[in-house]
Amino acid sequence: MSFLHHFMLVTSVCLAFTNAIPLQDFSATPALAARNLLAKRTNPRLGEGINSNDPKVGARMVPAFGTAQQLLAHAVFAKKGLDSDSSIFKHYFKDDHKDKVKKVMLKLMGNPENMDAALKGEGAKELGQITFQGVDTPNDEGDDDAGCAKEDTRMYTEGYDNDHPTTVVCDDSWVFPDKLNCNDLGDKLTDDFATVGHLVLHEYTYAWFATETMWSTICKKDYKEPSDDDNSDDDDDSDDDDDSDDDDDSDDDKDSDDDDDSDDDKDSDDDKDSEDDD
Repeated sequence: MSFLHHFMLVTSVCLAFTNAIPLQDFSATPALAARNLLAKRTNPRLGEGINSNDPKVGARMVPAFGTAQQLLAHAVFAKKGLDSDSSIFKHYFKDDHKDKVKKVMLKLMGNPENMDAALKGEGAKELGQITFQGVDTPNDEGDDDAGCAKEDTRMYTEGYDNDHPTTVVCDDSWVFPDKLNCNDLGDKLTDDFATVGHLVLHEYTYAWFATETMWSTICKKDYKEPSDDDNSDDDDDSDDDDDSDDDDDSDDDKDSDDDDDSDDDKDSDDDKDSEDDD
């Protein structure tokens, strides 16, 4: 089973939580994309209904793909990330899930060795097999899927059982910003942390862990643990664990935080600058 096939199967169990609380994303502007060489990344394809020349819609997708990768980079390599003893991981996962979560996140980034490589690398080539489209396809698979008409649906993905899944970007996705700054955020993860890039990451894998990790790093602040009603990236951990036991490429996670004054702070400074660029 291909990596993409497997991780999309795993992700399918958590799509229902995508809309529980939108996910965060620091600014992923064209300027930042150029600085981090995101143009070299293997991005998903843009399909029908997404006009890459429309600055209010389609033109925002490619930067959002870059933001999703940056969230992953913080989740894994930030000092409050997967290799730390930060309590953030425990907000979403059991301790013994860490290796599986890390393996999936690294795979999505193309297995980089450090933060710099993650930000400048090409990412997983399998991401190029996904098509993001703006055309809603409710009930295409003969089930009860209401598509974008389902309450709080921002994006949803179909075709987990093949190598070329399709992610539908609903109109509600475009109400979310492309960038945020620390002053926009409260003390607890809520919809205020949501951006288009975070919604993209949630279609790849669990995104809340990455969100909390990155913003804790950038803002040098600990956020209150989300409640079950707000967020549950780990609600379906048991299903994911079953899949990952069969294939190392299967487990996903949420966000990873970074809260120190060293290499990660340097990345955080770059992130803040990029917000200003916008």
